[in-house]
Amino acid sequence: MNVRWKVKEFLDSNQKSTYALWKASGLSRTTTYAIAAGAMKGVEFDTLAKLLGGLESITGKRVELADVLEVTRG
Repeated sequence: MNVRWKVKEFLDSNQKSTYALWKASGLSRTTTYAIAAGAMKGVEFDTLAKLLGGLESITGKRVELADVLEVTRG
């Protein structure tokens, strides 16, 4: 079982940039860009909450974990 980030796909589908997410989330630039690139392998709940809050702020939509994370089997 693997878990992968879908943040870049979410941003693209909502015509938003990683830069906008960085500014809205309160996360560090390095963390925001690493998550969007799929390079971040683990996060604390506080970081995840900031990420979801930032995405909601820039899209005006409710964002669920399934919108930004995908679990694959096999």
